[in-house]
Amino acid sequence: MRLMMLVLLLLFCPAALAQGSYSATFLPANFQALAIDDAGRVAGRGTDPNGNAVAFVWTAGSLVFLPAPALPPDGQTVVANAIDGGVAAGAWQSGGMTRGFVTIGGASQDTGTLYGGDTAAWGVNAAGQAVGESLDADGNSRAFLYSGGGIVDLGTLGGATAQARDINNAGAIVGGAQPGPDFPDDGAHAFLYSGGVMTDLGTLGGGFSWANAINEAGQVAGYSLIAGDTAFHPFLYSGGAMLDLGSLGGDYAEARALNEAGLVVGLASLPGFGFSHAFLYAEGSLLDLNLLAEGLGDFTLTEAVGINGQGQIIANGCNEFGFCAPVLLTPVPEPAQLFLLLAGLPLLSRRLLRATKRE
Repeated sequence: MRLMMLVLLLLFCPAALAQGSYSATFLPANFQALAIDDAGRVAGRGTDPNGNAVAFVWTAGSLVFLPAPALPPDGQTVVANAIDGGVAAGAWQSGGMTRGFVTIGGASQDTGTLYGGDTAAWGVNAAGQAVGESLDADGNSRAFLYSGGGIVDLGTLGGATAQARDINNAGAIVGGAQPGPDFPDDGAHAFLYSGGVMTDLGTLGGGFSWANAINEAGQVAGYSLIAGDTAFHPFLYSGGAMLDLGSLGGDYAEARALNEAGLVVGLASLPGFGFSHAFLYAEGSLLDLNLLAEGLGDFTLTEAVGINGQGQIIANGCNEFGFCAPVLLTPVPEPAQLFLLLAGLPLLSRRLLRATKRE
């Protein structure tokens, strides 16, 4: 009977195996992860042994602090917000100002600034193109693209401000921008910038939306106020439509990242008070990652900030005693193990037939 159940599971429930559960690997404490690439490199921010704010990249147990574009005391890296193909981007401080940076091959370069104000890079692609925000003379945030050593203003949706959050390898950019006079009461709308044109992606019915991530297929993930402005829900924009991904029962949920399979991760509040919980959106359902991850103990995953093509998820969390750390979640079974299970179907079937004949 057990053998029959296993065969039926393999034959008729591949989705269950694909979703599976996750093993948890804890990264160093007191760091915050912000992104992961397809090679499993994790980028974020933390402090070095001297207490300095640093940007880091963690790879298979090895922690590396990213250099500033200028040597101390003139410059100090602060945060790595994004990583793709080993190329990282973020923000660093120089002379009391904040500037964006891109790190390629262990060397960091300053993105420059649009109008002389503080600048930060939020997204990067494998070609070293970075996007983010830079303040103008009036203190308004302006979305920028850094490419080929130059920085350009991407414009707005008609209002005064815009901020870029992510860029894919085709050069498509997403973020949020203040809309024009047609939406006088709206704070921002999610945008897609492609071919020199910034397009308003709309909202889930409320007066605000924001795009945080884009994959190579052009799908976009973010969050929006729903109709009546009663709650924030995560969304997946695909095929010209914005899909409401739901919630975990609270009034705030935000999608932070997605992968090429359209799996979305983020954070969501629960009914009442307490920590937010990290979520995974898969196969039409918003799932609490704390219920899928093994080995967490009393630790709560409060936000998921990245997911790669292998299905690995990077999240942050804490326990009730104040211990906080990033956590790498790896699917179980891993793809190789799943292949072995499927390859063993013929043997399982033969054993099942022999067992049936003996009965």
